[in-house]
Amino acid sequence: MFDPDDDIREGLAAFSPKARDTLRRVLIHDRADRDAIASKLMRYRDERGDDWANIIDTLTMDPEVRQKVVRLLGEIEAVGQG
Repeated sequence: MFDPDDDIREGLAAFSPKARDTLRRVLIHDRADRDAIASKLMRYRDERGDDWANIIDTLTMDPEVRQKVVRLLGEIEAVGQG
C-alpha cells in the first residue's frame, strides 16, 4: 500500500543521524527560536546554511507539515535504536 509519507521519510533517512537529531530539535522549538536559528544560518552566507534556513522557514510556515516531519524523524530514530 502506498504511504504518502514514504518520500519524506526516505529523504529524512538520507540525513546523518546527527543532522536528523539537530533538525528535530530545531523544529520542536517555538517559532521565535526557529526564526533566530534560521537567521543565524543565513548570516554566514554559506549555501548549506542557506539551504537549512530555507527548510526551517518552509516548515515553520506550514505547522502541519512541520509536525509530520518531527513525527517522521522520531520514527526514524526509534527504528534505528530498536
